[in-house]
Amino acid sequence: MTPGPGSTRWLLAAAALLGACSPVTDRGHYEVGEQGTVTLLNHFAATTIHLGGCGHFEYEQRIGNEWVAQGSDTVCVWEGLAEPLGPGAVAVDPILAREPGTWRLRYPVGIGCSQSAPLSQCAQVEDLHSNTFEVVAGGCVVTGCSGQICAEEHVGTTCEWRPHYACYRDARCGRFGADGRCGWESTPELAACLEEAGSQSSPR
Repeated sequence: MTPGPGSTRWLLAAAALLGACSPVTDRGHYEVGEQGTVTLLNHFAATTIHLGGCGHFEYEQRIGNEWVAQGSDTVCVWEGLAEPLGPGAVAVDPILAREPGTWRLRYPVGIGCSQSAPLSQCAQVEDLHSNTFEVVAGGCVVTGCSGQICAEEHVGTTCEWRPHYACYRDARCGRFGADGRCGWESTPELAACLEEAGSQSSPR
């Protein structure tokens, strides 16, 4: 059935507002093979949106100045029935960091859909893109004589002991630094421990 003028205007208005529902990953940097999550929230107050029935998203990698489709984690023989996501509802999907590079996720999202038909038959389907995220090679190590440094390779240091070094025993070493460099994960617990130990310097 062809939508009437009123329905068409509503679909165009809803499509324009879909950007508020853009998916967000739990981090901006991942190591190759690391798992994470991506969250899509339906911000509409009274409109149900629909996601793909077989898989919700596909990966895209930036190669040069273009975004190139890299498929999904699910092998689909049929796209499946459109999956509803009601007003205020949240869809949380696992993601797996692939090869090093800059990535994003593409979610085809439908409005004006029937739950007895696939997403491709919705009245309107728009692509929503997640934030970009970096995938980097692994290899961060805890090093230094007292285990106080997080770096890409082992480094030698002098072996004096300072009270704030103890704070790193329970801290997480990984690609938490600027531009995906190795560094200690900044958490309230680490910050509080460093402050209590009398160190005002940023963790390395």
